Amino acid sequence: MIRYPEHLMMEETQLSFRHLEISRLEAMVEIMFLAAYADGSINEAERAELARHVAAMSEGRVGADLVESLISIIERSVRDEGRSGRFAALRARLPDVRMREAAIELAVRLVAADGVIHESEHALLVEAARALEVPIAFKGRVVPGSAR
Repeated sequence: MIRYPEHLMMEETQLSFRHLEISRLEAMVEIMFLAAYADGSINEAERAELARHVAAMSEGRVGADLVESLISIIERSVRDEGRSGRFAALRARLPDVRMREAAIELAVRLVAADGVIHESEHALLVEAARALEVPIAFKGRVVPGSAR
């Protein structure tokens, strides 16, 4: 397990989501979901954090019921296309590197919602950063260890 320093969980992304197109917002949610699902499940803390981020990012355009529907669609897409296929599609849907960086940062916060970044989650974050061609900004901010 990798411990995520608590003070880093409070940082805010510098990218504004106010006018973000729904399709790009969905792509960012998918990246967050993929990271949280890396350990094979999404726990209640991660679900709550995902819903909170989506509500904030969409300024109410995407509610909790739509988040659950979106999660079902994403799960099906991952089963059908695999993670590498999804990352390629996400790279195309998020052409701006700042959006991809913000999605990775949000994914880091999401998987850290339970106080721990598991090895599988960390590995997926690294895989996502490489596949999406973004610098691994969180490297060095996560510390090997146990739960907080």
